[in-house]
Amino acid sequence: MKPATRFLLLGTGAVLLLAVTAVAGILWQVEHATRGHALDQLRVASTVERELEANRLSELQLRADLLAQDPAFVDYVAQSLIPNPQLGGTVDSASISDLLKDRRRGYDIAVVLDLQGRPVAASGILLKDHASIQRDPLVSAAISQRQAQQGVWVDHGQLYWVSVSPLLRGGALQGLLLAASHVDDAFATAISRIAHVDVALLMQPAPGSALPPSTGLGWTGTALSAQLASVLAVSDSRGEALTLSDDQHAATAWVTPLKASGGRAALVAIGPDQVGGLANPAALPGLAGVVGLALYALLLVLLQWWRTWLPLQRMLAVLELAGHGDQHLTIRIRGSAIVRRLREGINPLLHRARQP
Repeated sequence: MKPATRFLLLGTGAVLLLAVTAVAGILWQVEHATRGHALDQLRVASTVERELEANRLSELQLRADLLAQDPAFVDYVAQSLIPNPQLGGTVDSASISDLLKDRRRGYDIAVVLDLQGRPVAASGILLKDHASIQRDPLVSAAISQRQAQQGVWVDHGQLYWVSVSPLLRGGALQGLLLAASHVDDAFATAISRIAHVDVALLMQPAPGSALPPSTGLGWTGTALSAQLASVLAVSDSRGEALTLSDDQHAATAWVTPLKASGGRAALVAIGPDQVGGLANPAALPGLAGVVGLALYALLLVLLQWWRTWLPLQRMLAVLELAGHGDQHLTIRIRGSAIVRRLREGINPLLHRARQP
């Protein structure tokens, strides 16, 4: 291979190799930065959820305390929990239920529990079985500490805010008031509106039921349903990143487990569809710069080849002819400054070689 050709191939190859390396570096850096920014935005949803949850529980507690701290209500419950001979030795649960229905304000379910935490009367439907309620940590803590407790329950595929307030008379525990509010789609909508990302609340389905259908989030809802087990398996309270994908789309989600009794629940914040590679708009400025520099470098290589290496190769061919005895040679090759200086130095030597 002639030197000029070798220079052209090596120069072009070096420029292309550097350009490809630079493009790969830019794409990796942009993708890394984009993913980091997306995760930061998704983590905001977790912070918003915790704040809204605390507000909802505080509001529920205040509403329940209005009833739990009413002396007249506490006295009525205490009297009704005494076994009534006229009712066959049972408590008057019907009258307590009627009172709960009349006094329930701002929450969906109200339940009166006895001193052992067993449900006695209720207003509203709670499917959680009595034994589970009695063993629940919120109920046990309210009995032992004589203080109101708040938390989250998963009950047959439904999520509830729950407050358990002790019913005290003269410092003595008379029973418990359990107030619960169903967590509906409005809660997820509020988080989504504040955090500016799509949000889904997922929980362990009811025993024997199928996996929940799409959450109304398009393909991401279907992907979440398919990955429900791995979503609910996240245990790190800080949250964990998860990739959602199907045959045509991919997106990053941030899963934050919710501390709930009765089952597992999680908040899932979902980012937009990922746009990777050359189609990522954030990578376009850097890629344009690399392409511009690569073209400039290729132009310099071509210019160097055209004005220096190719003329030198032609000079070498003339000198080879002179070496074989051709005495009627003059170099008229044009090129760079070094080529012209060589031409001016070699031509006199060729002319003197012709003289007898």
